[in-house]
Amino acid sequence: MKVRIVSAGIYEELALLCCFFLLGVVLAASYDILRIFRVLVPHGTLLINIEDLFYWIYVAVVVFVTLYEKNDGRLRGYVFGALVAGMLMYTVSFGRICVPPLIRFLKKVESILLRPFRRACTFVGAQGEKGRKKCGKVWLVLKKRLKKLWKMVKIGLCKL
Repeated sequence: MKVRIVSAGIYEELALLCCFFLLGVVLAASYDILRIFRVLVPHGTLLINIEDLFYWIYVAVVVFVTLYEKNDGRLRGYVFGALVAGMLMYTVSFGRICVPPLIRFLKKVESILLRPFRRACTFVGAQGEKGRKKCGKVWLVLKKRLKKLWKMVKIGLCKL
């Protein structure tokens, strides 16, 4: 009885296929993070286009570097197929099931955190023109502090 041994090259190609499938999942998840950010912090079309441009530059660089490191830069059709399959698998399963509830949860948290400020503004607004001016000043101070907090969070995330 003859036992056939599969060559090491086949295992390398299979590992490459799995690597790019997982890379597709990671890239789709990172785009979902961008989508969640867009829902929580609404902004204009120009900024959305710029974000998309930077996202796709990021994707191109990551795919190029991974291809270069894992496959010596050789292009393989099945590698890009695995990448697209990973993105589609994530989008159809986890992305579609978990992202909308996560967005609703984060919006709820945001509304709970901002509720005291809205009530204070309503109360101050009921006090007349002076109250509205105070509310505007409070909003500017709060906005400035939130920007500083957001900057610290971004710096902390970059260090991960």
